[in-house]
Amino acid sequence: MKKGQLSLDLMLTIIVALLLVQVFITFTEQLTDTERSNGIRAQEENIGNDLLELINQTKMFDEYGKSDFNITYKAPYLYDPDKRGGQDCNITITKTSSPDINISYVANNLEMITVIKDLNFNFVNTTKLYYKCGQTIILTREELGEKT
Repeated sequence: MKKGQLSLDLMLTIIVALLLVQVFITFTEQLTDTERSNGIRAQEENIGNDLLELINQTKMFDEYGKSDFNITYKAPYLYDPDKRGGQDCNITITKTSSPDINISYVANNLEMITVIKDLNFNFVNTTKLYYKCGQTIILTREELGEKT
């Protein structure tokens, strides 16, 4: 075997090894981002489910629209593994022709993570309600007034 041939084989082996390492690093970064995104989305789902359940229960107990009620819910902060402490998210209750609860969070190096929960009501007042994570949400009968 010639001396030049050995160097070429060694160089090709090193290039292949570097490519494999880079592929592995890219794979683990994507896996980490996916896990991070799924964890944040799960927290948003919990907030949406809690709000949806509170609104549904209130509407069920106020079937004839005669009681005066307040729903009080302390929205928890989101926890992002890449940041310290609780993080703010946006909570929007939309009361238009297709009412929903929309929870969104903008994470570093990820696209906006959003969860939407449909509400099965037609509201009299169609203004949107805006809240943040960590905020106490107080919903009154007037805000959740349902069309008859």
